Amino acid sequence: MYYFIGRQEKAQKILNLIMSKYYRMGPERLAYSGMDDAGEMSAWYVMNALGLYTYSPADPEYLVTVPLFDKVRFDLQGAQPFTITRRGNGERIQKITYGGQKINGYLIKHNQLQQGKDLVIETR
Repeated sequence: MYYFIGRQEKAQKILNLIMSKYYRMGPERLAYSGMDDAGEMSAWYVMNALGLYTYSPADPEYLVTVPLFDKVRFDLQGAQPFTITRRGNGERIQKITYGGQKINGYLIKHNQLQQGKDLVIETR
């Protein structure tokens, strides 16, 4: 909800905490949140690490988050390849562009990503 009140960086702090603290090997040698039979917790981690958060599984759009990687390339079946590029090392998103066009807000639709352009997330 932080995204919708202009405090995206607070959401990112929580995402980073969950990914760094609860997705590792614990003292009992068990991966805390990764212990899922259906794979939903592992998928959650992967999507957030890539910079896309599935806010509503019923809607074909994603909240853009700060990815862990500088650059990731996707080859989607039946679509043009697209990339996600992170510029900066901060938790606060300053600007999001897709194909050089500024995105207003933090949402991007799945069919936009299929166009095969570069999603650039600038942080500070």
